[in-house]
Amino acid sequence: MERKAGTLSLGRKFGYGLGDFGLNLHWQGMGLFLTFFQTEIMGLSPLWAGLTFFIAALWDGITDPIMGVIADRTRGRWGSHRPYLLFGAVPLAASLALAFTAPGLTGMAAVMYGLATHMLLRTTYTVVAIPYSSLSARMTSDADERTSLTGWRMQFAFLGGAAVSWMMPVLAKEFADVDGAQGYAIAASIIGAISALAFVLCFLIVREQPVAESRLPPTGGMWPELKGFMRLVRRGGPTVQLYLCILVSQIMVPLQARNYLYFFKYGLGDMSRADRAMALFGIINVVCVPLWVWLIRRTEKRTGFMVGGTLFALGSAGFALMPDWTYWTGFLPLAVACAGHTAYAVCIWAMLPDSVDWSEWRFRRRDEGKIFGLAAFLQKAALGVSGLLMAAIFHGFDVTKGQGEASEAGLRVVMGVIPLAGILAAMFIMRDYRLDFRRHARIVERLGNR
Repeated sequence: MERKAGTLSLGRKFGYGLGDFGLNLHWQGMGLFLTFFQTEIMGLSPLWAGLTFFIAALWDGITDPIMGVIADRTRGRWGSHRPYLLFGAVPLAASLALAFTAPGLTGMAAVMYGLATHMLLRTTYTVVAIPYSSLSARMTSDADERTSLTGWRMQFAFLGGAAVSWMMPVLAKEFADVDGAQGYAIAASIIGAISALAFVLCFLIVREQPVAESRLPPTGGMWPELKGFMRLVRRGGPTVQLYLCILVSQIMVPLQARNYLYFFKYGLGDMSRADRAMALFGIINVVCVPLWVWLIRRTEKRTGFMVGGTLFALGSAGFALMPDWTYWTGFLPLAVACAGHTAYAVCIWAMLPDSVDWSEWRFRRRDEGKIFGLAAFLQKAALGVSGLLMAAIFHGFDVTKGQGEASEAGLRVVMGVIPLAGILAAMFIMRDYRLDFRRHARIVERLGNR
């Protein structure tokens, strides 16, 4: 039977998903374990560890938009975005291993090493992640197929998150030496090698749709092109709504997942059950992705976002208000919040490629690399601010100095109250998002006619 225009085969979707599996081995490895590694293994204070995250996020402000411009300007037989999956795979794997290596430095030398390796990891991640994300806009222009493609991507992303959530602590324990540093270095090396294989397979399987040269960005000066794009961003629209949602929510919402390990160590005083809980959170993400995709394809992306946000808000409030924590009374509200946050990830990354088409229709220029590059920068900059916020709260409540009332109060704030405020703010921003399936289909039709 003849395939409908814009429809992607299961093989293409599977291949695209493999790329985000590889990326989340790095992203979740960095988000869930790097602060813990720097404070507990390298000996950095929470404040210095938070500062390294913040400075590295500022560095993303330079590299992410530039990488978006570079990807948009790339021409070749492999396309504009695919080559970076192949050539960036090994440098990214090596950077992860370096970031989780403790060379025995102390004081400011340890801080500088942690910052340098974190910035290197961020840079090599950007080289792969920005072109990879932009592929979703280049592989198909059908909004329904993009939702399906994003579902596959998120399924593999959460599989990657679940895999690294289990592998990192298990491998680190298996190969641990006296101070535990060697175990993390070996674990990161193994995880990096697996990610490199995923990127190569993604490169071999996916394909980019050909785009007429007249629709591609100019190949003149990079700086004028970037300034021209930023002038368009200032004119608003659904793209800016998504940017604001990413910026506000990613400052506050990820604090919850970033502090899972601290909750088990200092909230419950029992790290023995952390491995199982981390794996369960990953499984919840994987199971929920197809459910959210099913809901979105039968309603709208905005509907899925609002329903998921409500679940996350309920789980966060339940965690903050729970009178006494046990394993299950702490885990269950976090599990509800985790299920709701899955919808956020699916919806945001399914909406962004639609905004590429809207921007082209509205401003007569196609900027998929730059649109995804700025989105990635805002996400990572927000996470950097999030790390700084976490460090300040932990410093004030002495969270990492042991159990007690101050520690418990800090965890309730950083894992319950602040994430709740973040998701409510994001839902407020997205309350009147109007780029629905019908409007997007009309835009794609007009682009074709143009």
